[in-house]
Amino acid sequence: MGSTKDLIFKSSGWKGDDNLLTKARNIIISMKEKRKNKEIPLFSILDNDTDIKKIINDSKFFINNKTIITDFVLIGTGGSSLGATTLIKSNVNEKTKIQFHVLDSLDPLTIKKTLDKLTPQTSKFLVISKSGKTTEIIALMMIVIDWLNNSKVKISENVMCMYDYGMAMESPVAKISREYGLNNTSHPNIGGRFSALTATGLLPATVMGIDPYLLRNKSQEAINRYLNVDNQFILNSSLFSSKGINKNKLNCVIHYGDNLSPFLFWYRQLWNESLGKKGEGTFLLTAKGSIDQHSQLQMWLDGPNNGLFTFLNMRNTKVDTDVPFNKKLSSISKISSFELLNVMSKSTYQALADKSRPVRSISVNDLSVESTVSLMIVFIIEVLLVAELLKINPYDQDAVEDIKINTLRNLKKYE
Repeated sequence: MGSTKDLIFKSSGWKGDDNLLTKARNIIISMKEKRKNKEIPLFSILDNDTDIKKIINDSKFFINNKTIITDFVLIGTGGSSLGATTLIKSNVNEKTKIQFHVLDSLDPLTIKKTLDKLTPQTSKFLVISKSGKTTEIIALMMIVIDWLNNSKVKISENVMCMYDYGMAMESPVAKISREYGLNNTSHPNIGGRFSALTATGLLPATVMGIDPYLLRNKSQEAINRYLNVDNQFILNSSLFSSKGINKNKLNCVIHYGDNLSPFLFWYRQLWNESLGKKGEGTFLLTAKGSIDQHSQLQMWLDGPNNGLFTFLNMRNTKVDTDVPFNKKLSSISKISSFELLNVMSKSTYQALADKSRPVRSISVNDLSVESTVSLMIVFIIEVLLVAELLKINPYDQDAVEDIKINTLRNLKKYE
């Protein structure tokens, strides 16, 4: 199906019809023109590096010669944490003495376990909420402030907040920040799920030792490479808009390699919140290879033919484990665990292809922040393309407001 220096694509039975492919090409051409005219806000941010100096300056609140930091905690949920986590977890080949944590759960046991790992005096927190109104984040922010207070820690030296200065200056997060004299920085004017490669993701990544200029340069290279009318992977994403598929098929994404899990969580939000609109959008399901072969493969292969399957693979790894030799197990005792995982992936892919299930795969050379950025750009372009084909707005999420209204209504009795 095609390849580049960082990604290899292939597919079987996965192709849009000629009409869809023509529409897809025209949309890509239009997107390139809109990018040139700075009409796509995300690309306008990524196409320069004017924000990088501010990101580096903000990172000095956490990393400086005046204070010691052992733990960096990101308080955020959804788009406020998934992108940053994906970038940081993909930096597997680099070592840092700082421990990274995400606090996004209201489960009291999880909160206790997280805080019990931390030393208040050497832990620093970044609170991210674009609207400044996310209930879980407000609650977690107050819990952390109280925890720091009880440890006699100067809160203003340990907590920074990121929110949208244009819409959230009177939000609860902003008010709490002012009350305690916290440092603030502005959330980019872009939806959280699209903000992974902006300050929302780059500031935490910079704190954890990743070069923001590297991430920005790789973003630009990837846009140039994959916003392309010759990329069959992108063009054939038009299949998701086919009338016979859009509402009747499932988008099933299987990753082979545990370190790809954070990326898949990020992609799941990007896809579902961007495309689940007005009765449109293909429902996305995720699976973990090879584990979920033992719980879902029977359905994939012999159940209803209602899935489109995407495999995410790694071609290389710097850490591997050989299966010890045993003459009674000659078929697997001359192979490593990583090679065996890839054999399982190839075998499952082929089984689905043989059953005429539409299947495609993307393989990264190895897990790195560079390859992760490329994957992010590919799937962002795919989502924007499918949204255009379905004639829906990928940037809003009006239905999610219903739960916020219900939550506030149910909280009234606690006032």
